Order: sequence, then C-alpha cells, then structure tokens
Amino acid sequence: MASIYKFKLSFEDYEDIYRVIEIQSTNTFLDLHKIILKSINFDEKQLASFYMSNDTWKKFDEITLEDMSDDPEKPKFEMKKTRLCDRINDPHQKIIYIYDFIELWTMHLEMTGIDVKEKAGVEYPRITKTAGLAPKQHDKVQRFGVIDDNEFDEITKNYLNKTDDLGGEISDDEADEHGLFEDEAEEGADENSFIE
Repeated sequence: MASIYKFKLSFEDYEDIYRVIEIQSTNTFLDLHKIILKSINFDEKQLASFYMSNDTWKKFDEITLEDMSDDPEKPKFEMKKTRLCDRINDPHQKIIYIYDFIELWTMHLEMTGIDVKEKAGVEYPRITKTAGLAPKQHDKVQRFGVIDDNEFDEITKNYLNKTDDLGGEISDDEADEHGLFEDEAEEGADENSFIE
C-alpha cells in the first residue's frame, strides 16, 4: 500500500493563490503534472518540467515531460517513467514546476505531510483545498503582448522615421557649450544682488 504525499502548490507570482494536492507516493511525476494543470484549469498542450529543489528554491535534477536532450550520456528523468517515491527523500521536499517555456508559469510545490496509508474509498491524486482563482493561462500574452518579426520591424521602422525628423533640436548640454544659458545665469545673479 502506498503512502500519500500532501503538497501545497502556489504560483511564484501569486502567493495568495494556492492548491493542496494529495497523491500516492507510487504515482509518477506525469500524474502530478496532470493534477496540477487540472487544479488551475490549464490545458495540457505545453511542455513542462519539475526541478527538485532545496529550501532556498535552487534548481537541481530536472524531470521533463519529454526528454529532448541529444546527449545519451546525460539522459534526463522523464515524468512518465519517474515515480515520486524514487526522487523524493525529504519529508519537507520542495519542487519547482515550470509550465509553458514561452510564458514561464512558475509554481512552487512544498510537501506539507505524509500519510502512511491511503484512505479507503478515496481516489488519488486529488485536490483537497483551493484558495484564490488561478490566473488565466494566456494572461501573460494578453498583458505583455506577443508580436511577430514583421510587426517588430514595422514598429522600429516607424520609430526610426519619427526620430529622423528631430534633427533641428539641440540638447541642453550643447546649448550650454555654446553659451546659450549665460544670459539666464547673469539675470539670476542680478536679481539676487538686489536682495539684502
């Protein structure tokens, strides 16, 4: 019979939003990946990785959705082949989870407890607590905007055309070099000389 791992999942950018997940120790990281996405209503269309971590959230071993490395001597751990109990050896284990390597949704998983046996009649993995509404999956794209190369070229061309029209102006430093501020400084000195 498997132990039950309890994890608190929180977003790196939204600490007040969190989920509590219970999962069997014999489940794979792929099972954990799927229940995380279900808990925050994200789709399963993007790549993701787990990183085993220490107390200061430093990344160590990577567990990937798909091993895309071309170095056969350094194979990566794959989610579907790696059980939780094979990589977790600390009752306070911390794990970094990154979903979608373009938008970089970064989440923290902290183990909050271990039950030595599962509850009868309970289906695992499961979400036992939900706090706060998860951000929309494509919120970052809408907030920051994603432009393609053609749009970028057009924006820079328009910007360069506008700055080309500013040729007649001179900076304050250039004006100072040519003595354009001397009259103002003398007027200020004359005004101050009348004040006693």
